[in-house]
Amino acid sequence: MGETAGGAYVSVRAQQPASALVLAGAAPGSAGGLATSAAVAVAIAAMDSVGSAADGVILAELGCERGRGPTMLATDRARELERALREPGLEAAARGRLAWLRLGADEDWDESLRLALDAAGPVRAVVVHLPARHWREALEPGRLNPTGALLRADLPAQRSLAALAVVELGALGLRVRVASRAPGRVAGRRALAGIEAGGDASERATRLARGLTSPPRRPTPQAPLGALRARLATESGQALPLALGSALALIFCALLLAAFGGAVTGKSRVQRVADLTALSAARSMRDDFERLFAAARRADGSPNPQHLSKADYLSRASLAGAQAAQRNGVDPGRLELEFPDAASFAPLRVQATISAELEPVAPIPRLPVEAQAEAEAVPSSSASSPPGAEATATGGGYAGILEYRQGEGMRPDVATAYDRMAAAASADGVHLIVNSGFRSDAEQAELYAANPDPRWVAPPGTSLHRCATELDLGPSSAYGWLAANAPRFGFAKRYSWEPWHFGFDRPPGPCSAAGDGVEAGAVSRAGEGSAEEAGALPSFVPVRFQAPLARAASRWNVSAALLAAQLLAESNFNPFAVSPAGAQGIAQFMPGTAAAYGLTDPFDAAAAIDAQARLMADLLEQFDGRVELALAAYNAGPAPVEACACVPDYYETQAYVARIMALIGGAGAITTAPALEVRLVG
Repeated sequence: MGETAGGAYVSVRAQQPASALVLAGAAPGSAGGLATSAAVAVAIAAMDSVGSAADGVILAELGCERGRGPTMLATDRARELERALREPGLEAAARGRLAWLRLGADEDWDESLRLALDAAGPVRAVVVHLPARHWREALEPGRLNPTGALLRADLPAQRSLAALAVVELGALGLRVRVASRAPGRVAGRRALAGIEAGGDASERATRLARGLTSPPRRPTPQAPLGALRARLATESGQALPLALGSALALIFCALLLAAFGGAVTGKSRVQRVADLTALSAARSMRDDFERLFAAARRADGSPNPQHLSKADYLSRASLAGAQAAQRNGVDPGRLELEFPDAASFAPLRVQATISAELEPVAPIPRLPVEAQAEAEAVPSSSASSPPGAEATATGGGYAGILEYRQGEGMRPDVATAYDRMAAAASADGVHLIVNSGFRSDAEQAELYAANPDPRWVAPPGTSLHRCATELDLGPSSAYGWLAANAPRFGFAKRYSWEPWHFGFDRPPGPCSAAGDGVEAGAVSRAGEGSAEEAGALPSFVPVRFQAPLARAASRWNVSAALLAAQLLAESNFNPFAVSPAGAQGIAQFMPGTAAAYGLTDPFDAAAAIDAQARLMADLLEQFDGRVELALAAYNAGPAPVEACACVPDYYETQAYVARIMALIGGAGAITTAPALEVRLVG
């Protein structure tokens, strides 16, 4: 989104001349609209490419009832787009040649699309599949500015409807194509998986794609409303205007409300600039977060260039936000950046406010507008169970507990081993992605039907994915690291021709009764260790607290580094700290909790540290060794954590967990520290 010097906002599409924005849908009663949209999107992606960064294709879907996961055959470009779209909090998946995007709720779907376009950068095309009721707003002047329209209609039965749609949409300057046949069942599934539909379906999709991506026509001059009404009157006795009367009404409304629509969309663009500004500042905070915890000086006493003071940390975030706003034409005097949690040890939230004026568009005068957006960096939820996920596997060869990483289920010991491997990969600059884990036989059958090649997809009942020990990992840039390092974490590459497929090959064996009995917490717990390991203390611990920490860690078998990071976040090692909420002492115990753990004097640092270690031992036991959940329960209480089996959606708690996980990740106290993800929160 940008703003001209005069203040009139222009669409982001004008900044991406190489891309096509195609609206797609189906006439009432015509089936296969989504499959047709997907087939055409794949055909566009498969066209002769110059290999530029703008060669990606996005398939955006509005009105979908459930999400779609990534496919293992996704291209590198599709995965790049998936990562870019997920960064601002959008639901996206790399599927074959496509980046699938789930648009937001009905009332703000176009805002989600604009956010996606800004996040993705230049792409070859975006195909937006819309229900019929949303075509009206999509065609409003200045709203989306599509370049083409794809209509799935049954011919000849709907010839009149299709003909009028071609005439009217063509008059708006759009390239219009009508698909008279939908892909068959198998071809449709292949298209939705992001691969060529095959056979005649691919040929038809390619012809449609070429027509939709050819250079745009110059719009036919718009006829006055009177002339349009007169033309309609001359056809009043025919079936054509009766069939498409509602469609013409939409066009009339769009013309009548053009001025009002310009003002509304102008205001929404100001909001989008505010969103981008807040996100840019939050990304800076995410990228710099670990530098807050780097030592200020090296071992030889010289300044450590990796260290950032909190003031520098916030200054860099402010600069990133200001630069993003300026790139979108916002005068620095109209931008205000604030950090709501600036008083905390490591701020993670930013608020951007933009004041602007919209140019007058008759009959609307110049309007002052203000847009505000808030973004934050929070712990990644990759280890959390997706909504509706089953706690126990069913329908396959494994019938035990499932743990989830990046939304994919696996056996608990496999999850722990993966955590260790992911942490080692991250330390080497490689960030692993879990594309697939446990699959039931029914899910395998569906996948096999879409990709009926036993070399790439095992037939139902034969895949080891049904054992919850197999992981399909990415991205492709990680294949070399995995081949060299996965065996030391217990993973073996199952097939020479599948560099992404790794199976856990340590006992108990796949699909065994013993494997079903592996329970969460029964394997080595992240964040816990032996008494010897517990004695290792990070360098930031003051000397006077090292002995009490080592004793408490050894007594209660909890990582000393974990306890030390908590004390730093809770009180900055101040034994006499008192919070506004009434928490007291170095470990910030509330009076009730202190009494429950026999802590009579919260300001006695040694006693408070011992009580802290005992409480953390209990919480780690309660939450099966999940460090992030134990920390969340320490901060917010166990009840909200138990309710969702996740870090609750409380900002203070999420920032607290992120802060400590970053500290103990750097100290080597846990096997993996979750990354921070950036999202809009207001």
